[in-house]
Amino acid sequence: MNRAEATITINASAEECFEVVDDHDKTPRFMVGIKRYDPVGAKERGKGAVFLTVADIAGRKVESEVVCTTWVRNRKLVGTSRTGPKTRGSWTFEEFDDGTTDVTLTNEYELPGMFRLIPGVNGIVERAMAQSLRNLKRMVEAEASSKKKRRGAK
Repeated sequence: MNRAEATITINASAEECFEVVDDHDKTPRFMVGIKRYDPVGAKERGKGAVFLTVADIAGRKVESEVVCTTWVRNRKLVGTSRTGPKTRGSWTFEEFDDGTTDVTLTNEYELPGMFRLIPGVNGIVERAMAQSLRNLKRMVEAEASSKKKRRGAK
């Protein structure tokens, strides 16, 4: 299995970061290449929730079902594919006394046959992960700032 990991520091609490990552409606807004991330069944959060993922990888549509195998509020989320390409994605959240949170995204993946032929594909994955974390940072910090302004206006 291939493995890639990236970390970013976000100016928000672990709770605020976790809330965005744990919201399937927001996933396509910050995850590079993810076009859909829809719950399969009634369970939309937590261990055992299943999601249909549709990704655009190198111009090709790739579908898979991902099941949440670990869910620890404000600490860790892990999703493992049960159909489609073999993947395991992990999010960890470490909050610090200064109010910032380190968010780490780890991906373990096995490339399907046709994708193994793409030159530099692992670098493409790493760049997509780094961009996804930058997108997440912008989204979380904007939402946190908006909440603070609303509270301050009361």
